[in-house]
This record gives sequence, C-alpha cells and structure tokens, in this order.
Amino acid sequence: MNKRLSIGERLKTLRKQNNFSQSLVAEKLFISQAAYSLIENSQNGIAVDHIINLSKLYKVTTDFILKGDKYLIRMDSSNGFIPLIKASAHAGFIKNFHEENSFEVADWYRIPGFNPAFEQKLFEVSGDSMTPTLLSGDVLICQDQPEIDNILDGSLILLVTESGILIKRIRLDNNTEFLLLESDNELEIEQLKKIRKSEIYQAMVVRGKISSVMLRHHQIASKEKIQNMEEAIDFLKEELFKLNKKLISLDK
Repeated sequence: MNKRLSIGERLKTLRKQNNFSQSLVAEKLFISQAAYSLIENSQNGIAVDHIINLSKLYKVTTDFILKGDKYLIRMDSSNGFIPLIKASAHAGFIKNFHEENSFEVADWYRIPGFNPAFEQKLFEVSGDSMTPTLLSGDVLICQDQPEIDNILDGSLILLVTESGILIKRIRLDNNTEFLLLESDNELEIEQLKKIRKSEIYQAMVVRGKISSVMLRHHQIASKEKIQNMEEAIDFLKEELFKLNKKLISLDK
C-alpha cells in the first residue's frame, strides 16, 4: 500500500508541475477521469501500459514513476544521445515529417569520441547509389543544414524529400532553382541528377559514418595497386598528349 501511495503522490506532483488536468491525463491513457483519479489517490493500482505512457508524457523514466529514482539516464538529445532512423523507418519518417511529433524513435545512441550537436540524426543507408563510399547498412551521422547554398561543393549530403531519402554528393552550379547531385557509384547510368530545391524538406550534411564492414588486408592492398595503376595511366596519357603536340608542331 505504501508503494501505491508513493506512486500516486509522484503522479499528482508530475501532473501539477506540467499544469495538466486529470481529464487531460486520463484522455492520454484512454481511461475515464474517475478511473485516473483512483490511481492518483492511491485507491487503485496502475497498469504497465499506463506507466509507459505516463513516462513518455512527462519525459521521465518508468523507474522514477515506480520508485522515485532520478539517477537513471534518460535517452534524448539533451544527454548526448542521437536518434537512429533505420532503413525500414524511412517511409514513415517522410510521411509524418511535417507533424509536430514527426516520428517515434526506439533506438538512441551515444557515440564514443563524438560530441553531438543540435539537430543531428543517425540514418541507416539503404541501396548502393554511393558505393564504394557508403555501403548498405552503414549508419550516417547527419547534421541539419537549413541553408543549402552554404554547403561546400563535394560534400556528402542527405536530403529528405517527398519521394524518398537521397544520399548524394553535392555539386554547386550556381543554379537558384535546382540542386545538382552526383553519385559515387560509377555503375549508375545517371551519374548526375537535378532536384528542385522546393522539393526538399530537409538537407543534412554527413559528418561521419559507422560501418560494420571490415575490408581484408589483401583487398586493401589490391585497392592501393589499382589506384597506383590508375595514377600511372593518367601520367602516361599526359605524356602522350604532350608528345603528340610536339609531333604536330614538327610536321608544320
């Protein structure tokens, strides 16, 4: 009975601190005002679902409601946690983007060595349009950038649009109406594409990446060899071009 009394007192204190009426709280719990009054006055127990909903309503832990424990970490942006929008939740995120509470996040993370700033989110990569820079399943640390024109040329950006979430490389072309985007995947047919700036709900700069993919040593070595070969070929092309110019001048 003492525990029930303490829970009722804490609920009453939380309600008054937030200037809520019993009717409003009861409506949030989908019960009558009379039923809620019995809980708050410690005459009735409280269901698990109601505890969870009240913790969300008052932004406190369930342990605080049950035991008055204030020292558990609350997972939100004020405590250095960043919400993760999984690939499976992209469509729902876009659909409810303009609502006051646009989405509910089940996963929040703190990243060692990373100091989160205002308006950051984690997005899971879906698709291969940015391979090999990004792989499907990678998680991007994204920072809101309200001024698109201030984004540096060549930056990786994530765009939230009505038709979907795009992750591309920005290419500046002084166009006030369109934004020029580039894919890192050389196999894509459309390397460059334009999108109207008016179609963009939100633009976010990619600040970092978390990947579970580990390249084997021989793969890294192979990539270095390929890169060296490409550089050597470019050098030879330049030398051949110079030599060809000299031969043309001699013919004249």
